[in-house]
Amino acid sequence: MSYAFPVILIIIGLFFYFVDPNTHGFPIKCPWRVCTGTLCPACGSQRALYALTHGHVAQALSYNYFFILSIPYALVAVLVTWYNFGNRLDGLKRIAFHPITLKSYVVLFVAWWIIRNLLHI
Repeated sequence: MSYAFPVILIIIGLFFYFVDPNTHGFPIKCPWRVCTGTLCPACGSQRALYALTHGHVAQALSYNYFFILSIPYALVAVLVTWYNFGNRLDGLKRIAFHPITLKSYVVLFVAWWIIRNLLHI
């Protein structure tokens, strides 16, 4: 079993715990927003991670609802792909990667992109 993913998560978590994207110039700016002036689906995710690592869930949600609500799905996808524990999670893997699940996620992703720009959220 590889421990690379948990180590990477810890490093990212520590980075966003100590580096505030609101005041620090290091985290990258969104190229989509720089070029178009509109928000991409991931805009605000760095600020959301910073707020989340400090336990401010409501504030994290205000930065990017979709990103925060996607974290459980992403963790399940990684868990069933890299750490299936002797195929014990095959049922969950079939659900996570079912064509309907994947298509639904893409539709929600695009809908979030459109809605957040129409409603300015």
